[in-house]
Amino acid sequence: MITIKKLNKTYGKRKIQVFEDNKKLGEITEFWHWICLSNKENHDILRKVAIENLWWLLHSDHINEEYTEEEAWKEKCDRWNRGVMYGVSVDEQPTSNFRPGEYEIALNSINNK
Repeated sequence: MITIKKLNKTYGKRKIQVFEDNKKLGEITEFWHWICLSNKENHDILRKVAIENLWWLLHSDHINEEYTEEEAWKEKCDRWNRGVMYGVSVDEQPTSNFRPGEYEIALNSINNK
């Protein structure tokens, strides 16, 4: 059974530890405003957990007052879906950061607080 432990409430320092039967599979952190997975052997498991908890891991309270939190989150997910990452324009990275089906899971992660 996969369990997770969310650590650090400060934005930019948050991380998720992932365990299977009390054995640590790895950690998920933020790097350049995207996910960073600590263990290649468990990449698929860690990535699934990361996408399911993407809002908790990568959102921030610094949003434009004209937008709701949901609108701001959708805009952020849309940028990632276009391949935009911190410091990288669309022309340099034109494909989505999401795998098939992950975009919808990431959008819904706002409900997984």
